[in-house]
Amino acid sequence: MIGDVIGKPGRVALEQHLPAIRDERGIDFVTANGENLAGGMGLTVSTAEALFAAGVDVITSGNHIWDKREIYAFLDQSDRVLRPLNYGTHDVPGRGWATYHALDGSELAVVNPQGRTYMQPIDNPFTDADRLLDEASEPLPPIRLVDFHCEITSEKNALGLYLDGRVSAVVGTHTHVVTGDERILPKGTAYQSDLGMTGPLWSVIGFDPKTVFRGSSTPCRPGSRWVTDRSCSTPARSTWTPRRAVPSRSSGCSGSSRSRGAVPPGASSR
Repeated sequence: MIGDVIGKPGRVALEQHLPAIRDERGIDFVTANGENLAGGMGLTVSTAEALFAAGVDVITSGNHIWDKREIYAFLDQSDRVLRPLNYGTHDVPGRGWATYHALDGSELAVVNPQGRTYMQPIDNPFTDADRLLDEASEPLPPIRLVDFHCEITSEKNALGLYLDGRVSAVVGTHTHVVTGDERILPKGTAYQSDLGMTGPLWSVIGFDPKTVFRGSSTPCRPGSRWVTDRSCSTPARSTWTPRRAVPSRSSGCSGSSRSRGAVPPGASSR
């Protein structure tokens, strides 16, 4: 399982190294989070296909999956790209989980929930996971991989313990910073709070430090997680329009809109 792949540098790194790693280690199945693959924001059909050609079997995602409109139809056409599970099912493209077969013939499921703390207040990932695991018409395969796209480690840790013994692995994505807490939970589930990123080493979570330094010198309120080279007086635009306004941690800064992403109009906002 590979964390957030950032733009062209991340894609090129996978193209250069993943095929050999799969061969050398006998890896039968690969997931990678691709929500920041297209220029550092969103996913396109061509960038998704480039990851598939490099050896990725399934692309998981998060709140930025909605940033490129061209991917919407592809989400319905291909089960190899997942959007977050808990955006609901009504008028929302794509799916948040699916089953697959690895090279060795093993059947497995990949599930892609999204956290809610400091992110969009979409459906509850804990209860949605319960419905999928406990109430599905057919049981999921025994091998169950969970990419939890989430802002804070405590929420990731909570879901890991909540699903312990019910899934094979719970790993976090979204922060682009790898954590050193990989472990096996008491009931046998593998866990790591964040897989980190595949992207530029000398960067700020994958982005040009100059834009970060420039944004940090503007008179924005403190607390903005994302900064860009756009003026703080110009809010970031989303291709989806949220059903209702979501309060921002850093009102007036373009960065806060990017961090939260957009909510599809059909998704509930609890």
